[in-house]
Amino acid sequence: MAELTGPWLSLGVGVPLAAALAARLPATRPRARVIAVTASAASLLLSLATVRELAGAGWAALSEPWIPAVFQATALNAVTMALFAALALVTLISAPRRDSDPHSVAHILILMAGTLAAYGAVSLPVFLGGWILGLTPSLASAGREGNRLAVVESAASTLFLAVGMLLQTSSPAGACMLLVLAAILRTGLFPFHGVAASRLDKGPLGFAGLLLSAQLGVFLLIRFALPMFPESARDARSWLCWLALFTAIYTAVMGMVERSPRRLLALVLVSQSAAIFAGLVTARPEGVMGALAQWIVLGFTSTVMISIFRAVEARLDFPLDGERLLGLAGPMPRLAVFFAVSAFALVGLPGTLGFPGEDLLIHGVLSAHPVIGFLLPTAIAINAYHLYRLFSRLFLGAPAAAWAAVPDALPRERWPLAACLVVLVWFGLMPGQLVALRAFAVEAVVTVAGR
Repeated sequence: MAELTGPWLSLGVGVPLAAALAARLPATRPRARVIAVTASAASLLLSLATVRELAGAGWAALSEPWIPAVFQATALNAVTMALFAALALVTLISAPRRDSDPHSVAHILILMAGTLAAYGAVSLPVFLGGWILGLTPSLASAGREGNRLAVVESAASTLFLAVGMLLQTSSPAGACMLLVLAAILRTGLFPFHGVAASRLDKGPLGFAGLLLSAQLGVFLLIRFALPMFPESARDARSWLCWLALFTAIYTAVMGMVERSPRRLLALVLVSQSAAIFAGLVTARPEGVMGALAQWIVLGFTSTVMISIFRAVEARLDFPLDGERLLGLAGPMPRLAVFFAVSAFALVGLPGTLGFPGEDLLIHGVLSAHPVIGFLLPTAIAINAYHLYRLFSRLFLGAPAAAWAAVPDALPRERWPLAACLVVLVWFGLMPGQLVALRAFAVEAVVTVAGR
């Protein structure tokens, strides 16, 4: 097998891991954010170098020159690694100062290292190592905050994955079922949707958003469960799609009675994440392409919305209870525009990537399941209403006089958030470029799922 020209994958994992250790040293703690941003930017450049080499090689798999038995670059993981590195970089740059302490940035860097290791894993044991590494900060945060649901979900999903790995030769059907259960738990499908929502509701918002955007449960399914156990996975695809569609509509309906802005945002993101899961398990080319496009949309839009929501919380310095309209569009016009564009791009705003992504996703789900497929567009429509409610509560209405001096988007917020929207608009106006970029990944998923 051909190799990458450099150890881009191992360096992409090692750099943020080393930076996480450096950020906690007494001598470097005052510069923790600078260290974290530099490491994330380096990982992003290394991921982009991998994408460039893969494209030049016709998207044929390339092994890691240093440790070929551990990491491998493929059409399925290269773009995903670059996406996650970019999301982590935006989160670190735009985070409020109170969220940029050495402890917090180290957690994000460890999550980044673990997620990139899982994406690039050649085998299931390496994937399990990345999975555990990425969950370590989540377990520490959830335990400190008393979020027992998150602790139980992390431990259970890891146990299912580990036991499934051990049973892959002796009991393929049982191993497949355990891997599927791990994917369901990590994605937050019903009845575990409350765990994913509770992380966003109670935990550090930026970290929880990255954990959701990683979509490691979905990646486990398409990278290992489907290729390793094609017969068992093929039998499970139909009910998995049903479960994902039910989760999407159920969490959307739950939002109808939700008043907390933070929890409402969490339910919308969980619902949209379930829609991506549904599109991938259809194994239809249009459904898979739409799901991969929406994976990018969900990553960028959730990062923008979460960054803005956290910035508003930090500026006002009191919990947002949703009892009144805050009227922040006046003092914060840039943040209001960023939030509105990203929110409605998530549910298919024309001119953004969300529009062709949702169209392909809905078409793929309806073609695979014409009876229950209508649940997906219904859930997306309800989520659009929720996002309008959320925007109204934050930015519409008469602002309080005390908020006249509240600053609008700072440069460290303005530029990375604007870059996210530029990517969404660019691919929204030129979706053919994204289709060409992800065509080989779609082919890989459809091939292994259809065997």
